[in-house]
Amino acid sequence: MPVAVEEVRSRAELAEILDLPLRLHAADPWYVPPLRALLLRRIDPGNPFFRDASLRFFRVRRGRETVGSVSLLLDEGHDRHSGQRTAFFGFFECERDPEAARALLGAVSERAAALGATSLRGPRNVTRVEDVGLLIEGFGSRPPLLAGHHPPYYRELIEAEGFTKRFDMLAYDTPLFDAAGRRRELPEALRRKAASVDIPGLEVRRVSFRRVSRDMELAHAVFTEAYRTVPDVVPMSSAQFVSLGRLFVALADRDLLQLATVRGQPAAFAACLPELNEAFAAARGRLLPLGWARVAWALRRVRTASFKLIGVVPAFRSMGLHARLIQHVVDGLRAAGYERLEASLIHEDNMPMRHIVESAGCALYRRYRVYERPLGQREQVTR
Repeated sequence: MPVAVEEVRSRAELAEILDLPLRLHAADPWYVPPLRALLLRRIDPGNPFFRDASLRFFRVRRGRETVGSVSLLLDEGHDRHSGQRTAFFGFFECERDPEAARALLGAVSERAAALGATSLRGPRNVTRVEDVGLLIEGFGSRPPLLAGHHPPYYRELIEAEGFTKRFDMLAYDTPLFDAAGRRRELPEALRRKAASVDIPGLEVRRVSFRRVSRDMELAHAVFTEAYRTVPDVVPMSSAQFVSLGRLFVALADRDLLQLATVRGQPAAFAACLPELNEAFAAARGRLLPLGWARVAWALRRVRTASFKLIGVVPAFRSMGLHARLIQHVVDGLRAAGYERLEASLIHEDNMPMRHIVESAGCALYRRYRVYERPLGQREQVTR
């Protein structure tokens, strides 16, 4: 039976493709469905990100059954910053069906070219910090929050269509206690750096709930500078960052959100969250009717914390400020009863960040790949 690709036009069709991974991954014990309410908030046109971006969804059907889905994202902020015309594919889900995958990726390539893009890159669902990349290593573990989980055959489907590696995103972790339950100290070199920090005018403090917008503006300034030279990283707008930061503040223990200033100027920021996928797994993607109760019960048992953001302004990188922040956060983690520290996702070429987490004793446990394919003349003239 032939396949047919169509753009999603209704809420019912959108709901169908958002339900698709629940069916495809039902037998995978490590798959954690995103909470539908949070997912819908992320793709809502009212999200500040979509002031400068657009998102379309497509599905492929074999007969009456939907067997795959994909999205097409155009990010004008990325194009202005990079000088490129790049489209992004995301929300890629597909049965083990090469014909269906070819039809999906072909259709989204043609539409992207018709809209002026010269290359197609992904997976990337929405922003550059949410569900970026395809899992290629670490299938036997639960995915961290804001990262996906995919079966190994997805790599075969995507690479068969001519997509090649653009870059990898990495996830690290480390236990905070040894097998006997004894506290594992941070590496000696990092502890010495933390103790030796001597920066006149330095203040390291928790993010303030009462001044959250102001503190997120300071944190945004840190990340704009800290990630300026990292390849393929486009700075978030202040509105996007503050919106994301409010979510972090709502979910995190304040001791795990650390802001450093020097004479009132932003110098460094670290955000560590409870690894909520340990709790969300109990809801199977739905808060109603009983999912909320399962999540509430499971939240009390979360024992992993996740470093989602850490950045140091270049002028202070050689002064050990990153070590001071990590020491503050890890002390807070142990006091709160966490047993494992996770850090994700980190661009493979972001060597300052990799140095920070590796110096803290973290080891690689998951790898995600971002692919790219040029859009040639065939796609540009098809539609």
